[in-house]
Amino acid sequence: MRRLLWVLPLAAFLLNPNLACGVGEPEFHFGATEMRAAFEGDWTFTFTPADGASTQVTLHLAQAAMPIASRVPGDGGGLIRSAQACGTRTLIKGAGACIDSTQMPLTVTYVAGDPSFAAPGTRLSGNFTVYGLEFTGGTLRLGLEPLGSVELEVDLNADGSVRATRGPSVTVTAGRL
Repeated sequence: MRRLLWVLPLAAFLLNPNLACGVGEPEFHFGATEMRAAFEGDWTFTFTPADGASTQVTLHLAQAAMPIASRVPGDGGGLIRSAQACGTRTLIKGAGACIDSTQMPLTVTYVAGDPSFAAPGTRLSGNFTVYGLEFTGGTLRLGLEPLGSVELEVDLNADGSVRATRGPSVTVTAGRL
């Protein structure tokens, strides 16, 4: 009888390690629809370096239909599936980290403004990341090749309003049209 008592927990662990270890998946309270509502559409960005004239560009941001080969700098690297036990999900594919987060790769398309953003071969890329299980806002990260290897960050509220902008060595103003 004692042997049978040891076999049951061992069988549970072998059949479902998560059940035996008590590790469950977190419950996210939002999805792609809420995330897209915060950022999708046309945006105007004005870049003002400390020593130069302003540059303005209008870009269209949308959820990517497939993984983006050209990743935003600092997004964690290659296209690997996230580790589910860490509480990370990606609506396409992305690098996992042990923090509750959701990443959505973006397509970034030139609409108007500075023509250097529309030059052939110019890469425009981005992703939108929400940290936590509730959607109160997120961080929009854009890799804009005409600015060099600069990563622009725009913190958004859930309603799409801009909370803060960051860009190394430039002042950035962002607004949704």
